[in-house]
Formats: sequence, C-alpha cells, structure tokens
Amino acid sequence: MIKKLLLIFTCSIVLNANSLDERIIQLIGNNKFVENKGLINYLFSKKSDYYDVNGTVKYVDLLNKLQENGLLYLSFGKPEDLTITFNISHDPIKSLKIVSDSLKSLGYYHYFTKKLSYTQEGELNWTINLKTEAAIDPLMLSKEFEKHNCKPTDIKKEGELSWIYDVDTSLSTFNDAKDLITGEEIDLKKPLRPYFLKVSNASKILIDSKVGNRWFPHIVFYDRHLTIVDVVKKEERHQKLEVEIPQYTKYIKIDDLFTLANIKRGLSVTIKEK
Repeated sequence: MIKKLLLIFTCSIVLNANSLDERIIQLIGNNKFVENKGLINYLFSKKSDYYDVNGTVKYVDLLNKLQENGLLYLSFGKPEDLTITFNISHDPIKSLKIVSDSLKSLGYYHYFTKKLSYTQEGELNWTINLKTEAAIDPLMLSKEFEKHNCKPTDIKKEGELSWIYDVDTSLSTFNDAKDLITGEEIDLKKPLRPYFLKVSNASKILIDSKVGNRWFPHIVFYDRHLTIVDVVKKEERHQKLEVEIPQYTKYIKIDDLFTLANIKRGLSVTIKEK
C-alpha cells in the first residue's frame, strides 16, 4: 500500500513538472525553451511553488519569474497585427466588461473585435486584433485580472502574433465599483466615465446634482451577472431624483443622457435600505 502511494505521489510530481514546462513553452516558445533549458531548470527547480492548492498554475508568479530573468519576449521591433483571444466560462456579459476594463487600464482602447460569441450557459469567446510594436504584457494583464478576483488558468502564444487566454471569472468582482453604505450620503467627484456603484438590500436611491450641472439622468440597474434589470432615462433636466431600485439589483450605473460634461461638478448619492 505504501509503495503504491509513493508511486502515485512520484507520478504526480513528474506530471506537475512536465505540465509547468509545457506552460513555459506556451509562453516563450519551444526554441527559446531549449536554448535556456539550463537556466529554466535552475529557476523553476521547485515547481510546486508555481501551483495553488487546487493544482492551478499561478501565472502571476510564473510570468514574473520569466520576466525578471529576461525570458519573456514581447517586442516585435516594428508594428504588427496582434490577435488575442479570451475564453471564459462564466458570466459572459460581466466577464466581457472585466476584460475590457483591464485592457483600458493598461492603455489599450483601440482594437478591432474579430469575433464575439457567448452562450446562455455562460461561455464567452472574444477575439480582438490591434496594431502594436509589442504583445500585451501577460504579467500586467494577469495582475489586472487579479484586481477583479479573476485569474488566468491557461495562457499560450501561438506563433509570434497570437495569444490565447483562458480566464476564470467565477468569483469575479468589480474593483472600480464604489460600495454604497445605507443612509450615508456619498459625494461623487467629476466623472471620467459613468459612475459605477455597488449596492445590497437597497430599496431607493436619491441622487442630487451639484450646482452648475445640467443633468439629464440616465441610470442603468444590473444584477450580479451584469444583466440589465431596468433603465431610467429622463429627457428633462433634473436637480434631484429619487428612484426605486429594482429587485435583484447589484450594480448601478449613473450617467448623463447626452454627455458627462453635464455632470462635471459631480453628484451626491444616498441609498435607503429595504
């Protein structure tokens, strides 16, 4: 029995070792792996450090080690057409926003969507293309995902100009969603983008437009999957507005119907509990 357990344990170590080598090859290519095999064996001699308790590769740690030692090659030397595919199996609408926000945080606003599909079962497949002199840094992008409580489960480079990310968003949150505390008035400063708020057990929201604004309310209520629950639009200018919060609302987006310049002096927001 003991010999059998030892055999299973040994096989598990070998499989993990091979698996990590395969993941490294997927990131830097087979030629670079072979050229740097001695260094890689030294750097990753303790392969178990790069797996979490569930046996998933810790990509931030792996990518950081590769980058620190000059093994992550991202530059093209000249502008090229880069393709990135994101495969996600949870909350497609919510996940799409998280990936999009993560790209924006890294300064990527201009890209072309080559393919976008998602199913009712929650699977999202999004492929984008952009002109760039270097690949999107997978370490920085993985860190952005972590801010939303997401993590890549697989990252691979196909050739020099194509990357594929499998991302686990099953526990995702929005790091830029401001929590509203019941009964407390919150001042929202000049917006760079629509306000995105997080609520729970709330029945009403009271919104005060600051003096000098010309606010034409546009409010969207979302559930926890970021599916739209209700939309409120007002074509008349408002100084104050009280709106009932629909059942199942988790997030609220507050915008102006025409331009954010209409609320450049900010808003004040208070919610009432159910």
